[in-house]
Amino acid sequence: MSGSPRAGVLLDRDGTIIVDTGYVGSVDRVEFIPGAIEAIAALNAAGIPVAVLTNQAGVARGRYDIADVQQVHKHMAAEMARAGAHVDRWLFCPYHPDGTVEAFARTSNDRKPAPGMALAAAKALNLDLAQCWVVGDSPADIGLARTIGARPLQVGSPAPLGPDVACFPDLAAAVRFILSDAETERPSAPVQAPVKFPAEQFHRADSFGGAYVTELSRAFATVDLEQISRAAKILGDAYTRDATVFACGNGGSASIANHLQCDHVKGVRTGTGLTSRVHSLSTNIELFSAIANDLGYEQVFEYQLQSLARPGDVLIAVSSSGSSANIVRAVDWANAHGMKTIALTGFSGGPSRRRATVSVHVDSTNYGVIEDTHQACMHLLAQYVRQSRMPAEAVATTTF
Repeated sequence: MSGSPRAGVLLDRDGTIIVDTGYVGSVDRVEFIPGAIEAIAALNAAGIPVAVLTNQAGVARGRYDIADVQQVHKHMAAEMARAGAHVDRWLFCPYHPDGTVEAFARTSNDRKPAPGMALAAAKALNLDLAQCWVVGDSPADIGLARTIGARPLQVGSPAPLGPDVACFPDLAAAVRFILSDAETERPSAPVQAPVKFPAEQFHRADSFGGAYVTELSRAFATVDLEQISRAAKILGDAYTRDATVFACGNGGSASIANHLQCDHVKGVRTGTGLTSRVHSLSTNIELFSAIANDLGYEQVFEYQLQSLARPGDVLIAVSSSGSSANIVRAVDWANAHGMKTIALTGFSGGPSRRRATVSVHVDSTNYGVIEDTHQACMHLLAQYVRQSRMPAEAVATTTF
């Protein structure tokens, strides 16, 4: 296939497109999740390739055979066609190591989270897997996204299956997010292949440690210091005006947001007289879990901002991927309501990188390296503001 590799959507089947009632191996058991067909049609209309990648251990376990899987897919394709939707590639894995059918009772590189089916889809549809979205409801789907370097989107459950995993109630909501991301202008210049670390197995911790430090140094050097300067100006101005600075993040990024509250209140205040107003939206587990449970995980930060934030306040969004739905929604809400936004991102940066007022981006594909760099940026911003408000003679004699 000619042309540059493109972004696509890799969909799980059971629990994502159709209801997962367990071993759906016959047409009479196919029940489409409301909105799923229309969501696929929307991807088709946007020119985004769609592939279905599904583990079908029912074949290995003797519940049904390959012909039954093919018949189910034929039926699904026909139902989709009636609504103007289509899937560009149907792929399934019939293997499972605990199977009872000898021909299929083995491990397979095609079984998610292994990359076999995704690689086949990429070859058939000319996809750039690093720019693809993987949409599914299980750890295997999120694991597949991690394996191939794609962007994971989780459906059907409010609790994320991994750090920085964007969660949605259903495929329709996930596709709205994908289309919003795809509509954002992307750079036309050729994109360099991301640096992979580690790229090989290490057998000694000391050699891995040396390589990690080298990668951390390389990644930190990619941070645009002009963006750091712009972020510092926004924060310094907010603290002077007695505006509130909010921070948010998921997983490891949540710990950075929480730590930020400490350093940008206690640290900044010491020796400066500034009484900075800083709150982490990731720290109130009672409110956080109530919003996630009752309204959806994608609203946990936006909902808090609606009650607490005012025009002139600042939001610091920490997200390695920059694509988590709750992070993107918070950034968009803040931008629309008179707030300045600062995004700390890694990987491709996602929508957060492109939409924030200031983007502090780390060019890395390693979560630990990205989070270490974000933590350092958080510290240096706090210390810069602090020392800039102290008497010059005090700086030299103060422990930071």
